[in-house]
Amino acid sequence: MCLRFIGTLMRLMLPYKALGWMFVLCLLVEVAYAAAAPLSLKYMVDEAFTPRNFHAFLVILLLLLGGGLLNIGASFGGDYALGNLGGRMIRKLRIDLFTHLQRQSLPFYQHYQIGDLVTRFSTDMNAVERVVRVALPFFLKEALGVVLGLILLFSIEWKLTLAMLAGSTLMFVGPRLMQRRTETANVRYKEAQERFTNTIDEMVKGHKTIRSLHLQERFQERARKQAHELFSFGLNVHLAGSLMERLPLMALLLLNGIMIGFGGYLIFHDQMTVGGFMAFFTLFLSVGQSGSSLSFLIPNLIDSSISFRRIRDVLDQPPSVPEAPHPLALPPSLPGVRMDEVTFGYSEETEQLKQVNLRIAPGSYAAFIGTSGSGKSTALQLLSRFYDPRQGTVAIGEHDLRTVSEASLRNTVTLVTQDTFLFHTTIRDNLLQGSGVSEEDMIEAAKQANIHEVIAGWPDGYDTMVHHGGGSLSGGERQRIAIARALLRRPKLLLLDEVTSALDPATEADINGLLERLRSKTTIVAVTHRLASVQHADCIYVFRDGRIADSGTHRELLDRSELYRSLWEKQFGFHLSQDGLHATVELERLAKFPFFEGVALPLLQDIASLFATETCKEGEPVVSEGEQGNKFYMIVRGKFEVLKRMENGAERRVAVLQDGDHFGEIALLHNIPRTATVKALGPSVLLSLRQEAFHRLMDEHPNLKLALERILLTRIG
Repeated sequence: MCLRFIGTLMRLMLPYKALGWMFVLCLLVEVAYAAAAPLSLKYMVDEAFTPRNFHAFLVILLLLLGGGLLNIGASFGGDYALGNLGGRMIRKLRIDLFTHLQRQSLPFYQHYQIGDLVTRFSTDMNAVERVVRVALPFFLKEALGVVLGLILLFSIEWKLTLAMLAGSTLMFVGPRLMQRRTETANVRYKEAQERFTNTIDEMVKGHKTIRSLHLQERFQERARKQAHELFSFGLNVHLAGSLMERLPLMALLLLNGIMIGFGGYLIFHDQMTVGGFMAFFTLFLSVGQSGSSLSFLIPNLIDSSISFRRIRDVLDQPPSVPEAPHPLALPPSLPGVRMDEVTFGYSEETEQLKQVNLRIAPGSYAAFIGTSGSGKSTALQLLSRFYDPRQGTVAIGEHDLRTVSEASLRNTVTLVTQDTFLFHTTIRDNLLQGSGVSEEDMIEAAKQANIHEVIAGWPDGYDTMVHHGGGSLSGGERQRIAIARALLRRPKLLLLDEVTSALDPATEADINGLLERLRSKTTIVAVTHRLASVQHADCIYVFRDGRIADSGTHRELLDRSELYRSLWEKQFGFHLSQDGLHATVELERLAKFPFFEGVALPLLQDIASLFATETCKEGEPVVSEGEQGNKFYMIVRGKFEVLKRMENGAERRVAVLQDGDHFGEIALLHNIPRTATVKALGPSVLLSLRQEAFHRLMDEHPNLKLALERILLTRIG
């Protein structure tokens, strides 16, 4: 496996032939000198020392010194060639992996977690880099040393013992002088690694936003610059580290020359004897050391080969939504949208959409509504071409999206989702993002999204930095910035996925008014569970179980669609103040709850007066499984997940509740533990009724208690 991995690395170096040949030539010089230096002692003894030939001694000594200087030059040349060769190869591998990730579609990011991908850029890439810069050249050098040393050992018959070096402290002076420079180079390199890793993390987290805004080239340019920084700082680290390794060798070579000169002096004065065995023995030790070094390299090569295979596993995965070989551009005219017999599932075993057909006219305002899991958001994902249908066609105008170029699609279509992602930069940069518009246009878009006054009130205004993907801002602020960013791109087709879910009523009304003004200039498709915001849409598509159950205007659907009418009546009858802090419920709406059915209006009035308004933040639990229940809740605005605790302690989502839904009604009569946890998925407003207050009312009206007990009997079990 190691030899196969080395062969693969050698093939990756083929595009850099000049640097490769330079490194190989320098390596051969180093290996040749390492083998020739011990062998030269044989000629020193036989041709100079024994016959007392001072001229031959000088010639051999000068050749050794010249060869030593050549070896030093070759070592520096080899380090330079290797630094460039390895750096360029790793830089290309990084950029190829980064670009490949940008081409991937959403299924890829659902398969890989962020940590999996970041690790491939950090730990795995570093392991490959170490083997390219250190292990591979060392392996080649030691392998060549073994081969050449064995040939020379067979060509001679005697051994030469090389005396122990004196003054070994010289070997530690150079590295000590280089320590600070090397540490500085390492700090800069690690900082560059952190910046590159942060870019990867942001690119992965904001993949949908980047693709929607067609910012791949912008991020590729940032990645190229940071990869070049990694290359430059990595080269400095490599050269500094190599110099620290070479300085002891240079000291050793210097001491060798001094020792040989001093040894010649001793021989000329008959103070010692020499023999041919010295060269053989020294060469043998060198060969033995090389063989030992090769054995230590094997675990490192195995580790690096595994890391390289993990990187190749990612690179070998083709995009599930590929661009056509000869992609087409969408026409400049305002597009219409259609789906023909579209069937789609996120896995082979499921079908989120089943034979969906729809037509959206150019410049119209269409809405996708339905219960949670009905397929409405999935349909929007296909219109954004984050997925391709399993069957059927998704088209803009007359162009199947599978034939359209990515650039043309993103210039025409902009998607704004409820999961807003903002980049780690200023508000200004987040809004502009290479859209090529002026500052005046930016401010106008911010005003339209009702966020300009908020931004202007911050100390740094539009230069305020955004942190943690927008976590430093409220959900409503993030959403309005995302809407302004979308408006700046002047899309011909604007796709909105629950964009008003985190907005207060006043801002939601402003955004709805903005959509009304845009509808003749832009084709708008909005997914929402809040029907009041789309009652003026040109066409409302009602999704149920992955199919379109009905379509038409708000008035048409109220007249003929029982499903739509039930969804509308569930949400109708709640009133929320402009600041979103106070809510009320109409008596007619209260009477539609099964457990209040048939209650006289005066008594309903008393019940309605007992409700209190509660607000909660994203992630905040309203009730927790196992706690005593003492409140009944109605959802005025927001979305909640219902979680059940499994046997292993983990929580599993069993339902999603939205505007008009209710929970906790059993708590009105009985003190029993909550059977599930209900947690807010976003900023939400509730109306709550406390058990104590309701019990006082039941004491005044005993018939109310009897009626409720009959209705709730089946629920309690």
